[in-house]
Amino acid sequence: MKYIIQVLFALTIILTGCQSDYGVNKSGMEAWIKTRSTTALDSKNLSCNTIDFLLREGISEAYIKNPKKTLKALSTTLAETKNRKLLYTLIELTYMEAKKCTSPDEAAYYYLSACIYSYTYLFKENFSEMPSPYEPEFLFTCRFYNYSATKVFQYMINKDIANASNVNLPFLHGFVKFLKPVNHLPYKLEDLSSIEICYNYKPFGFHTLTRRSGLGIPLVMAGEQVLGREKKPTEIFDISKMAYPGTAFIRFITPKKGEFNATMEFYDPLNRDSITVNGEKIPLEIDLSTYLAWVLRGGPGYSPISAMMDTAAMKNNKGLYMLTPYDKNKIPVVFVHGVLSYPRTWVQTINTLLMDPKIREKYQFWLFAYPSGNPVLFSSLALRKSLLAAKKNFDPKGDNPNFKNMVIIGHSMGGLLSKGMIQNSGDVILKKLIGNKSLKDFNLTKKEELFVKEVLTYERLPFVKRVIFISTPHKGSTMTRWWVAKLAAKLINLPKELINEIYEIQEKIGLKTGTDTLKISTGVDNLDPDNKFIKISSKLQFDKNVTYHSIIGNNKKGGVPGGTDGIVEYSSAHLDDAASEIIIKSDHSAHEKPLAIKEIKRILHKHLYESR
Repeated sequence: MKYIIQVLFALTIILTGCQSDYGVNKSGMEAWIKTRSTTALDSKNLSCNTIDFLLREGISEAYIKNPKKTLKALSTTLAETKNRKLLYTLIELTYMEAKKCTSPDEAAYYYLSACIYSYTYLFKENFSEMPSPYEPEFLFTCRFYNYSATKVFQYMINKDIANASNVNLPFLHGFVKFLKPVNHLPYKLEDLSSIEICYNYKPFGFHTLTRRSGLGIPLVMAGEQVLGREKKPTEIFDISKMAYPGTAFIRFITPKKGEFNATMEFYDPLNRDSITVNGEKIPLEIDLSTYLAWVLRGGPGYSPISAMMDTAAMKNNKGLYMLTPYDKNKIPVVFVHGVLSYPRTWVQTINTLLMDPKIREKYQFWLFAYPSGNPVLFSSLALRKSLLAAKKNFDPKGDNPNFKNMVIIGHSMGGLLSKGMIQNSGDVILKKLIGNKSLKDFNLTKKEELFVKEVLTYERLPFVKRVIFISTPHKGSTMTRWWVAKLAAKLINLPKELINEIYEIQEKIGLKTGTDTLKISTGVDNLDPDNKFIKISSKLQFDKNVTYHSIIGNNKKGGVPGGTDGIVEYSSAHLDDAASEIIIKSDHSAHEKPLAIKEIKRILHKHLYESR
């Protein structure tokens, strides 16, 4: 405040003629920029526009002596003159006054005033000339609206009145009645455990931040905790019950002269990124990175190492997860992680993809978790069952064109699981096991016979229309021959029920343990280029009705066939008939790299075009 007084005093002396000559001092462009960008938003100083207004109107001294009294007088003048320059001055002065208040009630009084004046400046046409979008104060006003609205909303949360109706709050020119909130979110406001304001948090770990400037308060709507409990094998976890993104907007109306009403409106930024005010389309402020970081806070709940080494450790975590409630108007995209990994590995990809408004509008993201120590065929069966359960739940009649256009994106071993969704194995694998005999020739129980058929004989899922393979070892990886990989394979503990079932079947069929296709191989074993599974799988044809793409890493140079990503060689990741293939400079974590995510984005847009 002392600095403001000194500036105002100096300017007042200049304008009253105490200095008789004029000139310029060379200060540099940086000083000019700083002068034009300084506001009460992020400093203890007022903008040059507000200082100029106070001096021109001859009220600088009055403001210095008694700012609160001056603000009250200016609010009365505003009602009479409808002067937009005065309106902007009031926005900044009330915001500055709110920052100085020590009482929460008094601060809310001035923040609400700044919020109303900002809204009026932006949307009321009965004031003097409409603001130019090229004028800095227009953009400043957008920020003043958001930040003052945030302060008011935080005050209402603290007072436990954010979800109340007919709440009266005072401001500089009277009272504002907050009517019943309008909720466009997929969850009821009263069911939320808390509402967090994104401005209060700083996400970390992301390469880029998915944010979009506009009007409103970006939020994280925190709900119930759903992870860590007992989970059925085919159950789909709705992660959005843990937290969901939101944007709050305060809409002001004046039903009668002298009356002010307001409505707190809550919007879903994954389904709506703009609103209409006075017939004008207004973009909403969006922050999806903070929301994702909030969901991920506190760690994954399990270690990918322990999940591979002791596959039973994932009992409560394996299966499908949805980031949002199922939406019949959006195409599901299923992400399948690789060996020694978990669904969190896709967050970098998802965060970047959500920046694209068309992808937000047209796609919904699902994640599949599985213990990568299990045999690939067994994990692939788990994925198939999960997707079929989703179809039964969400598209039982098979008449939803969006569900029928599902996309699967698999990284590393996840690509091998995904292959099983678009291949028809017929009896190829089964014949490798039992020759020309029938399963009926063996003394198998119905459960055992079903298990063998489910694992070894499968058909392409007709609702999967496109697959993106990333760093996928279609022909295996020599990494499995490293001593550390061999040691890991030996230390993997497969589920006891799986071991017992396979041993029982092998004994009845008359196989020698460790010599045939159905031997108890781990997921790591299955990646060996000499493994029977990988050899047979690489020869099975893809269904002709499915489009598939390859994204391949080369740790030396991008755009050049050959080489390796350190784990998977190009010759193993390459598919002759892929609709597209891109080679990027990358290690095995290609799915997290910008060029790979850019290619995924391109393919998803192409999928939309070809699905019309």
